[in-house]
Amino acid sequence: MTPMTIKAVFFDFGGVMLTHMDGIDHAAVEAKLGLPERTLFDCLYRESLYRDLQVGACTREEWFESIRTAAAKRMDADKVDEFMNAWQTSERLLDKNMVALVGRLQASGYTTGIISNTIPGMEERLRAEMPHLISIFDVRIGSGDIGVAKPDPAIFRHALEAAGAEPEASVFTDDVSAYAAAAREIGMHGFHFTGYEQFATDLRSIGLDV
Repeated sequence: MTPMTIKAVFFDFGGVMLTHMDGIDHAAVEAKLGLPERTLFDCLYRESLYRDLQVGACTREEWFESIRTAAAKRMDADKVDEFMNAWQTSERLLDKNMVALVGRLQASGYTTGIISNTIPGMEERLRAEMPHLISIFDVRIGSGDIGVAKPDPAIFRHALEAAGAEPEASVFTDDVSAYAAAAREIGMHGFHFTGYEQFATDLRSIGLDV
């Protein structure tokens, strides 16, 4: 393929643009509180209402309460408040190499976009917490705001329509290999994200000069 064949490049957010899957250093939070490994992940995403929230099927408040309930099963009551505060106030760290890459791609004429499984209100959070990203991402799709999540092909088609791009002329990368595979199933160039250098190599393999 030639560079002109590709029109749009889409990115997952957590674990791709953020240095961790949600931007939080889980190991650091758990070490600080003396909690077992995976406590944060399980409470936030596996034993809570997160899957409902990421398609808009419950409120943020209900999700928070379900996290608190999950935490209360794992730790003393006096530590639950500390736990809730610790993850909510943790700094979300961006991968500077990936941010720079997105900017270069956009400057080269490619449409850039986010396709993220996330809670409702992604646009508002980006504008409030990371406003510098608004200008480098032309399309910003959050599952919680449209009611459908990866790997459902509908979320990819929604992003493609917003970008005015055909699947064959589009790239998607995600740190979850199954989601990259889902993008390939509808005709996109889907790459499993393992780091900046590998993704740059992936882009070069289909003709993009990065």
